[in-house]
Amino acid sequence: MTVSDANGKLLVAKPSNSLSPIGYVWLFMSIAAINATAAVGFALAGAWLVLPFAGLELLAFGSALVITYLHHDDYESIAITDDVVVIQKHSYKNFEKFTFQRYWAKVTLRQALDGANAIFIGSHGKEVEFGSRFIIKEERAIIAEQLKQQLKII
Repeated sequence: MTVSDANGKLLVAKPSNSLSPIGYVWLFMSIAAINATAAVGFALAGAWLVLPFAGLELLAFGSALVITYLHHDDYESIAITDDVVVIQKHSYKNFEKFTFQRYWAKVTLRQALDGANAIFIGSHGKEVEFGSRFIIKEERAIIAEQLKQQLKII
């Protein structure tokens, strides 16, 4: 997860996207075919009211796939250079960038609003939560320690 570059360290947290854009289409089409086959079968047997509910089910499933696809490229990154720590958060249409002086930056691991441990990076009263969407709770303590070590190295 940590990648070195010429200027310092870069850590990128992103979701595991195992489905390609074409995969989304194939998944939807296969579920739609199964759904339509079952709905038409029930409609022919006299349960015609199944058809509108099958359509609503496909609409809900399609909406979920679209939302998932829109967040396909979300990520959070930390770049540690000689004198600054830059945290970037990208989520669909939102992009946030936070910059801290490396000397003053502090990494803490504490309980977040959801009850799990979260990594916080900040200085002078300003903090940013990192990786809570993309890093599993078992790895957060390890990554927090690695970040603390990287901030100490000058």
